[in-house]
Amino acid sequence: MKRVHKIIYQEIISPSLITLVVLTFVVFTREFGRLTELLIRRNAEATTVLKAVVNLMPSILIFTVPFAFLIGSLIGFGRLSTDSEVVAMRAGGVSVLQMLWPAFKVGLVVAGMTVFLTFYWLPRGNWDLRMLRTEIGIAPVLTEVKPRVFHEELTGTILYVEDVDPKTKVWKGIFLADSTEKGDRRLVLARSGYSIVDEKERRLQLHFDRGTSYITVKESPEEAVVTNFGTLDVPVDIGLESSASGKVKRAKDKTFSELWKDIRQGPPDDHHSSLVELHRRTALPLSPLIFAVLAVTLGIRTPKGGRGYGFAVSVVVAFTYYILFATGGTLSQNGALPIIVGVWGANAVTTLAALVSLRRANVESPLLRIPTAKISLGRLSDSVRTTVSSIRRFASNLFQRLPRVRLRVARVIDLYMLRMFCLYFLMTLLVCLALVCLFTFFELVDDVVKNEIAYITVLDYFFFLQPHFLMLLVPISILIATLVTFGLMEKTNQIVAMKACGISVYRLAIPIFILTVAISGFVFLVQEHVLPFANQRQDNLRKIIKGSPIQTYQPGRNWIFGKEDVLFNYNHFSPSSNQFGEFSVYRLDIGNSLLFEHLYAQHAAWDRETQRWRVVNGTRRDFKTGSFERFDERLVEFAETPEYFDEEVKASSKLTYKELKEHIENLQTGGFEVEYLQTELYKKLSFPLVNLIMAIIGLPFALTMGRKGALYGIAAGVMIGIVYWGAFGVFDVFGSSGLLAPLLAAWGPNILFGTGGVILLSWIRT
Repeated sequence: MKRVHKIIYQEIISPSLITLVVLTFVVFTREFGRLTELLIRRNAEATTVLKAVVNLMPSILIFTVPFAFLIGSLIGFGRLSTDSEVVAMRAGGVSVLQMLWPAFKVGLVVAGMTVFLTFYWLPRGNWDLRMLRTEIGIAPVLTEVKPRVFHEELTGTILYVEDVDPKTKVWKGIFLADSTEKGDRRLVLARSGYSIVDEKERRLQLHFDRGTSYITVKESPEEAVVTNFGTLDVPVDIGLESSASGKVKRAKDKTFSELWKDIRQGPPDDHHSSLVELHRRTALPLSPLIFAVLAVTLGIRTPKGGRGYGFAVSVVVAFTYYILFATGGTLSQNGALPIIVGVWGANAVTTLAALVSLRRANVESPLLRIPTAKISLGRLSDSVRTTVSSIRRFASNLFQRLPRVRLRVARVIDLYMLRMFCLYFLMTLLVCLALVCLFTFFELVDDVVKNEIAYITVLDYFFFLQPHFLMLLVPISILIATLVTFGLMEKTNQIVAMKACGISVYRLAIPIFILTVAISGFVFLVQEHVLPFANQRQDNLRKIIKGSPIQTYQPGRNWIFGKEDVLFNYNHFSPSSNQFGEFSVYRLDIGNSLLFEHLYAQHAAWDRETQRWRVVNGTRRDFKTGSFERFDERLVEFAETPEYFDEEVKASSKLTYKELKEHIENLQTGGFEVEYLQTELYKKLSFPLVNLIMAIIGLPFALTMGRKGALYGIAAGVMIGIVYWGAFGVFDVFGSSGLLAPLLAAWGPNILFGTGGVILLSWIRT
């Protein structure tokens, strides 16, 4: 029996560990961009980024650890069932309960890990991450001010600098717009200046030399205050608490002792929220024990050739459990459900399913015969398999009746390679997509319940979110599919047999490479024709779910320089009607720190007949003469037509390649930074080719590690993927910061890893 248990341990632990690494990496890909930005653009120290990673990990691991154990167990028992080893065990007198015991012991270890995560690491990680955000927020403020760029990092403040001395970092030609809570606006024009950051006191101060300050009072705009100064210091509110004492711990930030104290002595609100949180932390670690039963009972019933059975079942089980757990916990937090029903309902439902599955797997045991519904999980899966087999036979018969076309591409070996690759590619993509969606749902479930969002809205959001997820997950899935396909062929000596028949490894890889090129083309088409629209829709739906104000898809720029010494400011611009809301025009000379004229109108629209701007309900102040006037309506003339303002600042993910290219060409005159947009433009061409490079990199590693097992190849490939993704983030930030040419920043990772993959391919024995 010890030998049987040892075999089961080996079949469970290895795939579980590899799956854990893969799933954690998949979820963590969303954070690579932020972390590289902290490290490079915001000048955070490497230790700070490491702290952020450590504090982020528990919120990911509490889902990926049990999920990986479920998938690994199903894969392990599925392989034992497919190879008829389960039949041999049962013929030798090994019962289902005896096979369950080693899996249950591994589940106890996983449950212990989950207890450590939920009770110790997670609350401390949540709290330390909040503190870390405060620390990061002050250190890099305005340390790298770029010339001719509007800086909006500071609350209520817009800063523009014409030039920066590369040696002294002193600013030259400064424009500052500062809005107060009363609605008053102060404009500061100075010839030079710099920032003073006090990290200990968490204060920021802007120092200006030789300039003019203009203050406009909202209630009485005719009373403008103009002041010339030799030096001026402007304190800036950075919106951060001065210490940890300024923050209040939430229930998920509290340790067990703090939760217990709230339950016993805290106010009613804290008592309820802490009680729900304590029940959640107790219920979640029990999931691996339930998953152990399900994995064994469902895994030993894996049909012949059902390699994707474990993946599909694990996705369904995990989705059902975590959605019930998240929704029930949130409803209990809001008082809509009792804690026992809301928090423990997912465990109860999954436990019932596990008992039903155990009864079907061990029907010879009279002790476990309990009444079940006529349609159980097993019967449902049998029906699905029967339907799929019928469709497959129908398609095969139909294909045989069609006229045969002898093409070199359609050889048996090519079709065999494509079938294997597509199988593992689709299974991996399904699992990764399910995990990322699940993690996103956990982030939004509180807002869904709090804001009473209709479920159809949530479904719409996830529907339009899929193209974005696919862009991230398809390359990872191709890498893993390549590693598994060629790794298994190497382990089972199929590669040796192919070589003996005169078929080289390169010839075997041709259909895979052709398919990945086709996938790259498909990804580019999705990126161009589907992703911009989908991102606009999902962004708007996310605002609805989060309870944020709804914005148009093309929000107007607040500040833009005109073709002459004119600066425009507006709250909204409608390209369809060519109308402005809250429209201001400043005629100024930044180099000499002078403001000549300020025109304000509540409404402005383009008059097609006169080809001028019609401004309504406004004021005009001439700072040269000191005159001030109000007007109801008048026509004014500027060099800028509506087409000039139609170039809205939008995220590159919401633009096609052609739109982004035209957008960049028209942005520089507006005083906006374009390096990051140029990098994004080139990435639209380079990123789809990541799919091909992933296949090129995966092939040599699969053949090198294949003898040790496909899982070792996957582990090596995941490490490569982590480095690849990190390189993409680093190059992206370098390009956005102007430290690398945009073309090199976009294509650098592809050139680097593509060259490395080709070199490794040339070294393998074909």
